[in-house]
Amino acid sequence: MCCLQELLLDFQLGESMMLSCLYDGHAAGDNLEAHPSQLGVTDPTTRLATALRHWTQLSDWYTTLPHVILYTSFNDLVLRLNRTTLDDLRQVSRRMSEHNARVADQLRDDWKDILLKVARNSPNHQRHEAKHTTTGSL
Repeated sequence: MCCLQELLLDFQLGESMMLSCLYDGHAAGDNLEAHPSQLGVTDPTTRLATALRHWTQLSDWYTTLPHVILYTSFNDLVLRLNRTTLDDLRQVSRRMSEHNARVADQLRDDWKDILLKVARNSPNHQRHEAKHTTTGSL
């Protein structure tokens, strides 16, 4: 189970929870220098609502875990915990396993395509092809 994004933001901003969050060894608020390609992207270590909203929307539980049970408040969490049966949890687990298998297959295919493109465009591949290519007329 996971809280909705807005509740997570409330934990971080309104309730001052999660102040000890670290980002690659840096404390929240360190204002790390961005890579030049990311100058328009908000700093993940700031405690601004826009930054937190941007970065939490990219978190696994909101993007890649479609069957996670989301709750909207502590009261909602307690209700869901009391109402969720072992069968409910098994169904979530089964659906997540099926989803993960599909994602793994897609990722394998994507990485295979990426690595083949890299290999075809590498200098080593081009030298290998030149060495083994014969030219001639028919």
